[in-house]
Amino acid sequence: MGGSEYSYSFWKDIGVEFTTRAFVLIPVAIGLNVIGGTFTRVLRIPLFLDVIGTMLLAIIAGPWVALVAGVSTNIILGVTTSPSTAFFAVVQAGIALVTGWMAVRGWFRGLDSVRDYAMILVAGVILALVSTFTATPIQVIVLGGFSGAGQDAAVGALLATGSSIIEAVFATQFVIDITDKLLSIVIAYFVAIQIPERYLPPFGQHTLNE
Repeated sequence: MGGSEYSYSFWKDIGVEFTTRAFVLIPVAIGLNVIGGTFTRVLRIPLFLDVIGTMLLAIIAGPWVALVAGVSTNIILGVTTSPSTAFFAVVQAGIALVTGWMAVRGWFRGLDSVRDYAMILVAGVILALVSTFTATPIQVIVLGGFSGAGQDAAVGALLATGSSIIEAVFATQFVIDITDKLLSIVIAYFVAIQIPERYLPPFGQHTLNE
């Protein structure tokens, strides 16, 4: 990737991330998550689109700021819509930390070649795996494998072929997550690069620019 690795410590620099700009962006990220998730739910689209704000914040403000926004999203939705949504805050946390790690490593800096843009696609696949591995056990344990959404039909079909509930949920989740996380990271990245540098938190100024 373009540029060198940003000198950053995941543990020592937690407090450094929480600037005034970062705090202002947290409710914006929560709003993006809620809007994306509501859009797919209302239209019954087999996607989630509820981590775009989390990914965006992980790129421009850091993994821990993004974690706060992502976890807060699911807690708020757990209180206002469905209590089970709160359990999936773990997925938001995983997405925030992994996306932030990618940003620190320069995955979103100086994208100007086919290889660089291919790395965005690789990022989407990795994030799909993160989401699938964290969401599957929650869905099986908390919801019995069925979420009440459109993907339940696919889970049921796989169960009918002899798959276990974990295999059925994992396979269904991953198929949806591949498209969902690829689309989400692309949207988050292109929103990030449209933000003028002077408005970016210090984290984003380092991780998005050469």
